[in-house]
Amino acid sequence: LTTDIANMARAFGLGSRTGIEIPENAGAIEDPGEQIAAVNQAIGQGDVLVTPLQVARFMAAIGNGGTMYRPQLIEKIVGANGETIESFAPEITGTLPIQPDRLKALQEAMKNVIFNSRGTAYFRLVQRANFSFPAAGKTGTAESNIPGSPHAWFAGYTYNNFNGMPDIAVAVIVEYV
Repeated sequence: LTTDIANMARAFGLGSRTGIEIPENAGAIEDPGEQIAAVNQAIGQGDVLVTPLQVARFMAAIGNGGTMYRPQLIEKIVGANGETIESFAPEITGTLPIQPDRLKALQEAMKNVIFNSRGTAYFRLVQRANFSFPAAGKTGTAESNIPGSPHAWFAGYTYNNFNGMPDIAVAVIVEYV
């Protein structure tokens, strides 16, 4: 069906508000009316409007095994004496609709984006920046309002708490590259 891709994208949290405590744009994942529009949507082109926060949120879910969380700005409030005044627990909002073996294949493919010599981020991250900590990612482009000047995307996550640090998810856009 032409709506399968759109339904999966929405199930991954794309095209809807994340629930963060500040005003945000929902973006849009429209139901394509024909097969060519569905194909364009499958590669993130055409009528696909997502925010970097939505992308970082589903990257975190891919990295953590499938759990979707509501993004939050504050983990805890600490007084001048160092005592925690208030803390805010993570809030689970759903689970990615993906089978464990397919999630594992997706995680491996995203690691290869960075660490396989044929990966689209390998040259920039490993060869040029000497990137060496456990991470997985996805590169891409987005249309801009200036023809011939697309935006470059990188989204990904770290894993295995490298050097004892908490894992993170990111979504970065470089405009007009």
